[in-house]
Parts: sequence; structure tokens; C-alpha cells
Amino acid sequence: MRQHFDDEIGALNKEMLKMGLLVEEAVKNGIDSFTSLNTDMAQTVIKGDEVINRMEHELCDHCAILLAKEQPVASDLRHIVAAIKIVTQLERIGDHGVHLAQKAIALEGQTFIKPLIDLPRMEEIARKMLVDSLNAYVEKDSEAAEEIASRDKQIDDLYNQVVREILTLIMGDSSKIEQGVELLYVARYLERFGDHVKNICEWVIFSERGEHADL
Repeated sequence: MRQHFDDEIGALNKEMLKMGLLVEEAVKNGIDSFTSLNTDMAQTVIKGDEVINRMEHELCDHCAILLAKEQPVASDLRHIVAAIKIVTQLERIGDHGVHLAQKAIALEGQTFIKPLIDLPRMEEIARKMLVDSLNAYVEKDSEAAEEIASRDKQIDDLYNQVVREILTLIMGDSSKIEQGVELLYVARYLERFGDHVKNICEWVIFSERGEHADL
């Protein structure tokens, strides 16, 4: 019976990692479509969100079936509950990939009012955090989760820097207000990306220790 349950958990973990890979690709292509204002790539990201949404439903159903059939307790129960919560965070991160793509379409044909250096850096840090957090979940590594969550400060610092720079630009030139606002939205999406990964790390800790950490 234990081997059967372990196999089920292994299959669940594998599907979560697969969803994580799709989400990672969505945000990577989302920021790439934005920085290059590539509307074809943006449309692909938007369309691909349907697959991510479907996987969220399927994984939640899978977890519900495991809860009903296997009636797990202790750490096994926490692992499945955490999976449901993490899948929800993944879906929301995927939505941010769509939001980035939508901004690429909104700014099609424009020239950026500032070099886009910090925004791609924010996405890169958050995306690495995402990959590492899912590995921490599968490996039940709460210490790694704490370290991963701490990287969110880098994203917050970059976010604050971007906001200051954009506000300075638009205060000095009112013609830059419209695009400046769009850039602020993008920065906010990326800042929220980091927050969602931090939430994943909190559920990794819950899964292993049974504690509700506030990272």
C-alpha cells in the first residue's frame, strides 16, 4: 500500500514540475515578447495560458482523488494540501506571463522611454526562484525554501528602483506618462511574480514541518 501511495505522489510531483516548466516558459516568453515588442510571441503566450489553466484543474482534481481514496495523514496529507496551494500560485504566475504579453501588444511600434535593464533582471531572478522552489517541494527541503524566499528582496529592491526612475522620467516629460504607466504595471507584475514564489516556499515549509511560515 505504501509503495502504491509513493507512486501516486511521484506522479503528482512529476505533473507539478511539468506545469512549472510551462509557467516558467510563459513568463520567459512574456518578458521577451515585451522587451522586443514581439506581438507574435505575445499571442503565443496568451494562447498557451489555456494549457496552464487546464493543468491547474487537472492537478487539483488529482489531489482531491488522492485525499478521498488514500486518506493520507501527517506529512503525506500536508504534502497534498501544499500541492493544491502551490498549483494555484503557479496558475497566477502564468497569468502574469499573459499580462506581460498583453503589454507587448499594447506598446506595439513604440520606442521605450528608457533602456529595459532591470525589468528582465527581475524576471530572471524570479524565474530561477520558481524552478528552485518547485525542486525544494519535491525534495521536501524546507531550508532551501527559506533561502529561495530570501531572494525576493532583490526583486523588491529592483522594483523600487524602477518605480523611482520611471516617476522621475514622467515628471520631467509629460509625453512619457502613458508608456511610463505601462512600464510601472510591468514592474508590478514582476514584483508579484516574486511574491507568488515566496508563497510557494511557505507551502514547502508547511509540507515538511507543519508550520505556517511568514517569509
